[in-house]
Amino acid sequence: ITQEAIFLIQQKGVSFTISDLAKNLGTSKRTMYQHFSSKDDIIDSIIENLILQINNKEEEIFHEESLSLLEKITQVLICVPEEFSTMDFRLLADLKRLHYNQWVKIDDFLKQEWDLVVKLMEEGIETGVIREINLQLFVELYLGAINQIYQPNFSLNTKLTMSEILKSVMDILLNGISIKK
Repeated sequence: ITQEAIFLIQQKGVSFTISDLAKNLGTSKRTMYQHFSSKDDIIDSIIENLILQINNKEEEIFHEESLSLLEKITQVLICVPEEFSTMDFRLLADLKRLHYNQWVKIDDFLKQEWDLVVKLMEEGIETGVIREINLQLFVELYLGAINQIYQPNFSLNTKLTMSEILKSVMDILLNGISIKK
């Protein structure tokens, strides 16, 4: 059910209905409600799974010895599960508008899960890979950029995917805007 719901989110955003889901699965709405009490419960399940996938992927990246420290930091900060990487970032604005409690779970996750990144960045500062910076400010800048991007009035007209936006934000935050000489 959740996999089909993800497919529908990719197609229609979070405005899909339980009827759409039942139709795609070739079953009844009644059957849907035997598994989930509401559309919010389905979205909750998807979000919990998304957060679990991100945490697992971040741990995998953290322990991957073939990656440099900067590659680890970058990959952790752009980590999005495959089925969500091509989605339009405005989906988060729709989630906030239509399913606020579920959006809060993602927002809380983004604000709270920084131990791994801070540990990598501290190692980067200690080893001279990253210059000494205020890590809390870096986190706030990253979060501010992400939060601004999924506001309904965000003016970027191109339809960049979540993955593309995260990569661009990380490029700017890690490499700046000046050309190195």
